[in-house]
Amino acid sequence: SSTLFPNLPVGGDGPLTGASSGSSPYSPFSQDPDSSYNKDPDQFINIPAGISQIGEGDHKHIIEVNSFEIGKYPVTNRNYQRFLIQSGHKSPPYWKNDLPDSLNDHPVVDISWFDALAYCNWLSGISNRKYRLPTDVEWERSSRGEQNFIYPWGNSFSAENCNCWEIGVGWTTPVNCFSKGASKYGVLDMVGNVWEWCSSLYAEYPYQVDDGREDLTASGWRVLRGGSWMDHEWGVRAARRLSGNPESISHNTGFRVVRESYL
Repeated sequence: SSTLFPNLPVGGDGPLTGASSGSSPYSPFSQDPDSSYNKDPDQFINIPAGISQIGEGDHKHIIEVNSFEIGKYPVTNRNYQRFLIQSGHKSPPYWKNDLPDSLNDHPVVDISWFDALAYCNWLSGISNRKYRLPTDVEWERSSRGEQNFIYPWGNSFSAENCNCWEIGVGWTTPVNCFSKGASKYGVLDMVGNVWEWCSSLYAEYPYQVDDGREDLTASGWRVLRGGSWMDHEWGVRAARRLSGNPESISHNTGFRVVRESYL
């Protein structure tokens, strides 16, 4: 197998999801990667304030969202390693004793919600900016755009645009692989590759920002977004969400961060 995808033990919480329209043996490298990642792997995208449709089917509703900046990519193993070295936080179990070099640019996985929160607190502490997890609504706006697309790139599924079950990689991929899968705001890897933790408690729609679901100290399961390399076409819709035990980890769960204004 490719050195980019070492023969690591693959697991995860829960079964594969959804039904696909057929297997597509695409290479994740059939499109040019996002070369800007090599110059600046820590890019943020400004998401303008506006009205977004959130949810799908009977649950869809309109909500006003303030502007924010979101990481162009999920947090990578390389970034997470810096956090571990500086904070002494426990490393993900798949690292064994050290991070495999071939996974530097892959999203970090085996991350609990509390691990993601600790990373945000550390990042805020070493800078003059506030970093946090995206809310359920911020994540969906970043992915679906003002057009309310089914997938970040549009309304038609394209297996070559994300690391989903159909392309058959069987593990994570570098965060800049799928340039054509960018959302209309330019955010990459919003679906496929890894599920991403959001700050929000998993609660019924409509979304109410002041109903306690954004209380970081409340007990309860938290929102996961985006689907992963283990999910089929149906499972990587931009409006899809899961609930996750904030203490649990899996080989297909990571996160990205939101950056707020100067402190």
